[in-house]
Amino acid sequence: MKEIKFKLGDAVLVGQLGSRVEKKALYGYSRKVAERDGKILNRGLLSADGRLLRREEVALVKLDPEGSPVDEIQTEMDGQIAELKPSAFEQENEIRPTTLTRLATFAVSDVYPLEGLSLAPGLYETQFSFRKSILPKEALLLVKAAEGYLLVGEAKCSTFVGLSVAYSFFDAEDDAEEEGEDLDFSMV
Repeated sequence: MKEIKFKLGDAVLVGQLGSRVEKKALYGYSRKVAERDGKILNRGLLSADGRLLRREEVALVKLDPEGSPVDEIQTEMDGQIAELKPSAFEQENEIRPTTLTRLATFAVSDVYPLEGLSLAPGLYETQFSFRKSILPKEALLLVKAAEGYLLVGEAKCSTFVGLSVAYSFFDAEDDAEEEGEDLDFSMV
């Protein structure tokens, strides 16, 4: 567990962030195993000269257009060099209370259990980045009486639809004028 700090007003709250909840822990998983003569085979890449490279032997290198390795990459946003912001573990993360409607319109991508946080039950919004990044992700802090969760993702603009939806295809004034005209659904 990693220590994470939150700031609500002037109070600084410290909690322990657990490992990300994986889908396979919730739903289970299966995997395909390739065997030959009772021996499990490893995945890898076949190079042009016929040599097999195991998965752990392959690495990515960042290169410039001439093929020379580049140590540090600079990212530009709107023509300006973007600076890396610290991870959520290196700073006090501002939180503010929000409504439950925010949770209903939030697309969650990652869930982290949170322990040891003395915070009133409710929903709070903040930002989160596991590592240094240019743009931290939106996050919601869901606190219940006995447990808490950090929900990372992004807000979606969704509308709530009731049980029935009324559609008005024609104006009442236009209907009175065009009574003799046949109805054609290509007009809609």
